[in-house]
Amino acid sequence: LHYEGGGGGAQAQGGGGDVATQMFNVEWQETTVADLIQGFVAKYNVKHTDTTQLDPYDLCARNDAAAVLAVDSKVTAVASNGDDLWVVPLEVAMKEDNTKGSVSSDANGVQRSNQKAKDKSYYYWSKKPTGEEPAPREAPKQIRTREATREEKEQFKTIAKYAFDSEGSFVSIYITMPGVQDLPAGSHEFECTERSMSLRIYGYQGFNHRLQVPKLSEEIDPSKSVVKFKKDMVLVKLSKVKKDFHWYELHKTKGIGEE
Repeated sequence: LHYEGGGGGAQAQGGGGDVATQMFNVEWQETTVADLIQGFVAKYNVKHTDTTQLDPYDLCARNDAAAVLAVDSKVTAVASNGDDLWVVPLEVAMKEDNTKGSVSSDANGVQRSNQKAKDKSYYYWSKKPTGEEPAPREAPKQIRTREATREEKEQFKTIAKYAFDSEGSFVSIYITMPGVQDLPAGSHEFECTERSMSLRIYGYQGFNHRLQVPKLSEEIDPSKSVVKFKKDMVLVKLSKVKKDFHWYELHKTKGIGEE
């Protein structure tokens, strides 16, 4: 049994008032909650002669769930070995309605919780009606204001294997694709700027393929850059602005201190 002058149970932890704990071994099955309270008070009053003496008729017992136990209940019926019981003043217990309510047989899960735990139920507070009108729902907003491009609608495989050289005034990119010359007209798209290029091939062997370079190593002339479909190969020719400058790589890599 635990006793705290300011209250009991979980709500009383850290509160003010006298504190006391006693362990009882219930050896007789007919021992009631009232017997425990009286035994506790007798020992408490002997040890605390310098404080206000407790009156068992001013006290009640509660379990860890803060439910008040009937004083005529047998201890073996309301508690198990090792359980903690709390002795609290009646005035404290009366202010808190912790008794469990009866549950109707046809109640659903939420109703059973509310009927049993009343205002201690989670659903009591989370689903408690307020009488207020629900907040108005916002009208659907159009996110896209344009038609999706073909590239946005399609899935692509990245072309990761290719060879290139930059001899002469063009950078030539060689992509091996057996049978690519048999694709129908309009099966590819080629776009480039002064420092980028994108090649998209649609429907090759059941998939879409893409070679995309967001930033080329050097500048090119888009108006003179072309793509050609040859037997088992796609050839991309990028016209160099610096005709005699040798490209060591296709993609631009950051130098020290560059953004």
